[in-house]
Amino acid sequence: MLQLQNNDTDASYNVYALTIAGIEKAKTGQPGLALSIGAHLDPGIRRKYRPNEDTILVTRGVEPSAPGTQRPFVLLAVADGMGGPGHGQEASQLAVQSLVEYVSHSLCTEQTPQQDWLSLIQAAVQYASQIVYERNEQQQTAMGTTMTAALVSETTAYVAHVGDSRLYLYHEPAGLVQITRDHSIVAILVAEGIIAPDDIYTHPRRNQIYRSLGDEACVEVDTSVVPLAAGDTILLCSDGLWEMVRDQQIATILTTSMSSPSQTARALIEAALAGGGKDNISAIVAQVSNV
Repeated sequence: MLQLQNNDTDASYNVYALTIAGIEKAKTGQPGLALSIGAHLDPGIRRKYRPNEDTILVTRGVEPSAPGTQRPFVLLAVADGMGGPGHGQEASQLAVQSLVEYVSHSLCTEQTPQQDWLSLIQAAVQYASQIVYERNEQQQTAMGTTMTAALVSETTAYVAHVGDSRLYLYHEPAGLVQITRDHSIVAILVAEGIIAPDDIYTHPRRNQIYRSLGDEACVEVDTSVVPLAAGDTILLCSDGLWEMVRDQQIATILTTSMSSPSQTARALIEAALAGGGKDNISAIVAQVSNV
C-alpha cells in the first residue's frame, strides 16, 4: 500500500498528488473509473505554532480477487484530533495508522466480498477508536479524534464517519451534497429547529461534538454507500475548512477549472485561510473520470 499522511506544522503547505488510473471492474474486465487525487493540509493562522491535530491519508492497494485477477482500491481519510497539547495530534495519527492496519490486513491478505466492504470500513473505524481508547487507558489521558474515511473501488465509495469532519460529493445536476452528518451539538439544534442552519458557523457551542473516537470502548459509526460516476468530485475535509468556507463557495472552487486536484485542494485551503484560518485545515479532493 502507498500511504501519504502528514500533520507536521513545520511546513505551511503539504501537497500530495496521486493518480489511480484504471480502476477496473473485476468480474467483466471492462474499464471502470479513474481517480485523480490531491490533498492539502495547513496548520491555520491561529494555531500555526501549535501541534497540528489534523491527519490526512491517501493510500491505495490491490485486493486479491478471483484467481488471476486483482481489484484495486483507494482509502482516503481525514482525522481531527483533540485532547490538549500534543494529545490531539497523537490521537489523529494513531487512529489513521490503526485504520490503515485494519484495512490493509483485511484487503491485502484475504478476499473480501465487495458487498461486505461497507461493514469492513465501519469495523476499521471502530478498531481505530478502540486503539485510541486503549491508549487513553494506558496513559490516563482523555484524547480523541474525529474520522471520516472512504474506501473506493470500481464505481462505489464506502464511507464511515464519526465526528464533524465531513465528506461532500459534487454530482451534477444535484450539485454539492454533504454525505456525512455532523455529530455536533449545533447539528442537533438545527435538526430540532432551535437554530437556523447558518447559525452553526457562529453559535458558541459550534465546536462541541458528542461522538468521537477514543472516548469509549465502543463507538457508533455512521456509514454511507456513494455511487460514483465520471464528472463527480469527492471532498473530505476537517471543520477547519467548512467552518471558514461556506458550501456555496466550496462548490464554486470544486467546479473551477484547475490544473490538478492538488491545485483545487490548495484553493480550498487558501479560502479557509482568507476566511480567518481559526483551526487546522485539511482537504482531500478526488476527481472521478472515465479511464
